[in-house]
Amino acid sequence: MSNSGEWSAPDRFSDNEVELVDEIVLSEDILDEDGSVIGEHVETIDILEVDGQGVVVIDDVTIVTDDEGDLMIDETVAIFDEDGDVVLDEIITIVDAEGDVMVEEHLIAADSEGNVVIADSITVVDGGELDDRQLASSLREELDGVELALERLDAGSYGLCDSCGNPIDDSVLAEMPQARSCSAHLV
Repeated sequence: MSNSGEWSAPDRFSDNEVELVDEIVLSEDILDEDGSVIGEHVETIDILEVDGQGVVVIDDVTIVTDDEGDLMIDETVAIFDEDGDVVLDEIITIVDAEGDVMVEEHLIAADSEGNVVIADSITVVDGGELDDRQLASSLREELDGVELALERLDAGSYGLCDSCGNPIDDSVLAEMPQARSCSAHLV
């Protein structure tokens, strides 16, 4: 199934020349034991040409709403280059209603030689103080920071302080891969 009518390039490729070669969308309803629809599982496979290189983006999302209206989300995004090597592997899980984990994110990104340059793991356990919008906003901020780090990697400025240009300590980058300041300029 190909659908290029309303397609737009993923944000992480905003500075690149991107062409959609093909898009495959597989969707199925998730039913409870009574046959009622309680969610949806959607897998999208985009075959792209990014700056002349073949790239495959797989986005696998499951969204389920339980009887109380609580939202449970599980998303996996993987990006492969034309050689089939993983460039980005990102797993997001938001679960509640006795599934407990409220946010769990794992991110692994590699450079063109296959070296891991960003490895991040975040777990936020909601003590009932955050509502879904706050949680989604917090997660979106984290993802925006990671996408910015990937853009800086492409530009050759990843790991350098925005203020002085000096390298950012590896220990800071290990804790916060999206860091943009060295220890002398941390706010």
